[in-house]
Amino acid sequence: MRNHIATKFFGLVYAQIPSNVFQEKITALTEELRPILPRYDSPSVTGIRVNVNDGAIATQQEHQGLELHMVDAKGLWGVKIGNVGIGFSTASYVDYDECVDFIAPVMEKVSASLSISHFSQVSLRNINLFDHKPDDDNQFIDIKDNTYWGRQSFQTLTGDFSCSGASTRHEYLSTDCYSAINVASSVVLKNRTHIPQDEWDIWKLRGGVPVQDKKNAQLMIDISGIEFQAPRNRPDLQNNVTEYSWNAVEGAFSKLRGFVNSVYSDITVE
Repeated sequence: MRNHIATKFFGLVYAQIPSNVFQEKITALTEELRPILPRYDSPSVTGIRVNVNDGAIATQQEHQGLELHMVDAKGLWGVKIGNVGIGFSTASYVDYDECVDFIAPVMEKVSASLSISHFSQVSLRNINLFDHKPDDDNQFIDIKDNTYWGRQSFQTLTGDFSCSGASTRHEYLSTDCYSAINVASSVVLKNRTHIPQDEWDIWKLRGGVPVQDKKNAQLMIDISGIEFQAPRNRPDLQNNVTEYSWNAVEGAFSKLRGFVNSVYSDITVE
């Protein structure tokens, strides 16, 4: 089976660190990670506050603190660190074990510097690109059949997951509500990018957001998994967190890898 992964994302949401404490620690954390990730920036994070009053709705942009963005010398690895979580991204395919080998020592430094004590969810996301078949605009190389669009049923998720969604975007939630798999598909045209817009800032730090330079369109299949530390269907437990340890986080990544790879196998030819 050919590998079609164009970029990978790993994420961890941890117990919130007060904004003022996080900002005080950014300089020391930057120095700690600079030998591994020499390109860096600390952009402001903004959000939208929605106010509803007497039937009128008003929105206001507000400053929500800083993030630390860091990239390795070659631009392969990007790391976004905030006061509620950390994200890792690769600019091309990297073997899973190599990813773990890179993430583990970074997390050791980050967890020590920020005194991370608990976490609430872990995520793993693979964005896959499939070339179209020569002389056939409606089919793509290595896709198992011609009925992918809007597919809701995957053998690997049958029985253990419920499906919601429409068109080319679906979410599958496990029966115990601790795991979710999101699958989305779209066509990437020439001079368009497969990089999610909310990640463009760190790709600019790498040197620029990549765009497709091929004449024909590519099929993008975006498969992501989330492992929650409290059941998704229990609002009363949504603030529950798990004591942080790298072994617990790595175990969650490994579990998600199994789900994501199985869905990929259901989509592609052997």
